[in-house]
Formats: sequence, structure tokens, C-alpha cells
Amino acid sequence: MLRANTQSSCRQIRRSKKHSFAVFFFLWLFVLTLSVPVTARPFDTHIKSRSELEFGVVLFDYFQQDYFAALVEYDYAAELGNSDALTAKGRMLEGGMMVSYGMPDAAEKRLQSSLNIPMEDGTRNRIWYFLAKLYYNKSEQEKAYNALDKIAGEVDKDLHFDYHYLATLIRNDGSHLDSEKSAIAALSKDNPAYPYLLFNFAISHLSSGHLTEAVTNLEEVADYTGLNEEMLVLADRAKHGLAQLALQTGHVGQAWFYLRNIRTSGLYSNRALLSYAWAAIKLQHYNEAIPALEILNSRSIAIPEVQEAKVLLAHLYEQQGAPRLALKSNLLAEKEFRSGLKLVGEARKAIDLLDVPREFIANLEAIKDEEDWYGTRPSVDYKKLTPFLIDLMASNEFNETLRELADLYALEDNLRYWKSQAEQHLLILEAASNRSMSDQVKDTLARKKALSDKFLEDSGDLRLYTLTLDEKEQVRMDALLQSTESELELLEEKARVLSGVEFAYKHPKNYLADVKAKHKDVELRLKQTGHYIEKLEPVMRRIVNAELDKHEDRMGYYLAQSRLAKARLYDNTLLNLEQLGEQNL
Repeated sequence: MLRANTQSSCRQIRRSKKHSFAVFFFLWLFVLTLSVPVTARPFDTHIKSRSELEFGVVLFDYFQQDYFAALVEYDYAAELGNSDALTAKGRMLEGGMMVSYGMPDAAEKRLQSSLNIPMEDGTRNRIWYFLAKLYYNKSEQEKAYNALDKIAGEVDKDLHFDYHYLATLIRNDGSHLDSEKSAIAALSKDNPAYPYLLFNFAISHLSSGHLTEAVTNLEEVADYTGLNEEMLVLADRAKHGLAQLALQTGHVGQAWFYLRNIRTSGLYSNRALLSYAWAAIKLQHYNEAIPALEILNSRSIAIPEVQEAKVLLAHLYEQQGAPRLALKSNLLAEKEFRSGLKLVGEARKAIDLLDVPREFIANLEAIKDEEDWYGTRPSVDYKKLTPFLIDLMASNEFNETLRELADLYALEDNLRYWKSQAEQHLLILEAASNRSMSDQVKDTLARKKALSDKFLEDSGDLRLYTLTLDEKEQVRMDALLQSTESELELLEEKARVLSGVEFAYKHPKNYLADVKAKHKDVELRLKQTGHYIEKLEPVMRRIVNAELDKHEDRMGYYLAQSRLAKARLYDNTLLNLEQLGEQNL
């Protein structure tokens, strides 16, 4: 209570800047006294305003994204029986902050327990939504599905879109599609996430075998060009998906149409260019296929589509009767494949180094953006590793492994910090045990009373003086006097509480033992976290090495194909020369 009162006093002080010197002096001295923890009893008046004030501290830290401080303030408010903290919405807020602070298991228990509190249907639906989202993020699909099924009745407007979007992610078997039309009709197409909802609906349609509905949604997504790269990538992805569906159903011309509208740069450009080339070849438009393959041929050998394009381009030249271009392409491809295999070897060495997983995760976003992030002084050149992991980064298995490792690294850093604070905790407790009420507190209370009486005595004269001022100054002075009186009333109540305190707050007898036990628990948890990291890092290395194996096998196969094609072209050239020689004879 006293901590909350101190904070509210400070806020009150900051609001007023026009008090007399005497009032300011009193306020300063009085706030100093509030730094001494004391045993106090609850206030008897202003219960509602006090409840809002206490919970306001929680909300302030929450909106500052200082979740640890917000959770501490929440527990403090709940311990005092704060009415806002003990409601279902308050419990829901606590659960959300626990998730944000990396405590999903505790958040799950808190959200589940909050469902036992009487509440409105809208609040209950919101809690079930948060539980479903929590389970989905923990890859517990069945629990997420069941939690989403608990949502009933009308969904709040501000939650409507998020609910349907999550439903498309969880109910990917198509069971949610019955309410799709009503869901889409109620949503605004101006919502930035609307195309993603349509795309997810399309995937659900494909899962349930409704090809026509899937194509309709994908075509609508493909029409979204947007002004940002993310929207352009989604549109390209939809067009590429439409092209693949058209190829699977034998509509090569329609597939080619979709592919022609995909950008030649961007995340899906490599797949689109290769698909475009194959579609052109099937339509016997060989001259159309060559430019697409040449664009791919100029890109990194670490990209699977580029590897295939090098062999396909040389083969296409050969089929068109251009043996010199075919031979040149095979020679260059052979050189590129050997270089690529060498890069795979260097990538293997990089991933085997001790600190690579931690560095990789710490700089993951910068690695994806291909920016200069070397200010962190990594131990290896990740530009030799990450090009081979483009497809892997889109896989669920790899992303879950990275996420779990990132969580473990964050926990380890947090536990190391608290371990380093153990000595400081003990020093604070020792100082607290020696704390006592001083004569300075009593003198301050006496001085406060004198100053308060002086202000009340002079306030009448001040009001008379106000009448001599012009109208604008009268309004200003009245506001200043009212503000000062309100603060004095608040401080009077606190002074009354403080005056009834005879001794400083003392921790319970077992408190020091509890703190030391918590220090030991931190050390234990730190060892457990390190053990989990030691078990999970090899999993990440194994996944990366498996991806490198795919690149190595594929480039080895294409290298053999290029060498065979080169040998065949040499043989044909020699045979043609021999035939020409015989003709000349």
C-alpha cells in the first residue's frame, strides 16, 4: 500500500507546478518520509478512486512494455484486494503479461482459473481466444482447436478479425469453412491482414478438396499489389500457387499466364522463374524459357532453383542445335557446382563451431535481411552458411527449434542476471533489518502540520486577493488553490497513517531463509536450462546438416549431369570433325 501511495504522491506532485514555496517544501519533506517502509492499515474512504489509482500503475508499466514491473505491481494490487485486479479482465491482463514475459505455463493456469470468475460473454470469449492462441504458439494443435470451440455467441468487433484468422490457422482441415462467407462479409477489406485471411481460407479449401473456392480466394489475393514488400510477396505467392494448380490440372497456358505476372525479384522469384521456364518448354516456347533461365543462372549457386536452371539451360541450348552455347553452359555449370560443393563444406565447418547457434539466433533477423550486422563480432562468416538455409528457414521444424532455443537462451541470460544479484539482495535485507523510525520522521510530521495550518490560515487572504485580479488570473488562481487543497487532503490522510506507526516494517523471520532458498533455486534452474540447451543445440545442427546434405547430393547429381553432357558434346564435336576430315579426303 505504501509503495502505491508513494507513487501516487509523486504523480500528484508532478501535476502541480505553481504552489507556494512553503507547500513545495512540505511536499518534498513529506515524500522523503514515505521512502521508509512502515506497517499501515487500509484507507477507509475513496475506495473506488484508490482502486483505480493502484491499478493505474499496473497499466502504466504494461503500456511501457515493462512486463516484469507490471507483474510486480499487479501482485501488489491483488494482495491488497484491489477490485480491478481481481476481476476476470484483470486476471486476463495478468495472463497476457505472463506470456509476454516468457511464462506461458503460468499464463495458461492464470487464464484457466480466471474462467471460474463470473464475467460477460465477451470477456469469456476473449479469454478462450487467448488460450487458443497460446496453445497454437506452443504447437498444441488439439488444445488450440478445443479452446477455439469454446467461443460462443457474438465475438467482439475488435476481436472479430483475429478470431477468424486464428481459426484458419488452427482448423486447417476445412471444418471452419461453414462460417467463411459470413466471416468475410463482416470484415473490412481495408484491414492490412485481410489478404492473409483469404490466403488461409484458400489453403483450407485445398485441404478439403474444394479447388474452385481455393482458386477464387487465391485470385483475389493475387490482385493485392499493395505498397509494401510484404504484400507484394504474398501476391507473388498466390500467383505461384495458382500456376502450380493450373499445371497439376493440365492447364499449361493458364499457368504460364499466372507466372508471367510474378516479379523477377523477390522471395518467390526463383521458383516462379523456373516454373515459367518449364511451362514455356511444355508449350514449346523455347525462346521464352531461355531468358528466365539466364536470370536464374546469374544468381547464387546455393539456391536449388539456380542449380536446376544451370543444367536445364545447357540442355535447352543443346536441344535447339547450339552445341557451342551448350558446351559453354556445361563448363560454367561444372565450375559453379564445384564451387558450391566447396561452400557446403565451409558451411558445415561454420555450424559445428561452439557459439554458432547462439550467434545465429541473436542475429537471425539481420541475417534474413542480409544487412551488415557484424558489429556483434560473430566468430564466423554467416554469408557462407545462410544462403543454403533459405528454404529451411520457412520450415516449421526449423523455426520451432530456433524459437525454443531462443527462449532457452533468454531464460539462461535472465537466470544469470538474477544469480549475479544474489549478493545485492542479501545486503538489502541486512540494511532493512537495521531500519528504525527516526526522530526526523516525527519532526517532519510536526513541520507538515505547521505548514498545513499556515496554508489554511492564509488561504482566505489568498481568495480575497484573487478577487482583485482580472477574470483570466482569477480562473488560474482558483484552479491553483483547488489543486493545492486536494493534494493537502491526500497528504493529510497519509500523514495520519504515518503518525500511527511506531516502528519500521520488519520482514518475517523466515524471509531471509526463503530468499536464500530462491537463490539456490535460481542456480538449479540455471543448470537445468544449460542442460536443455546442450540437448537442443545438436538438434539444430542436425537439421542444418540435413539441409546441407540435400544441397550436396543435388549439386553432386547436377555436377555429374553436366560432366556427362560435356563429354557427350566433346564426343559429338570430335565425331563431326572426323566426318568432315573423311569428306575432305
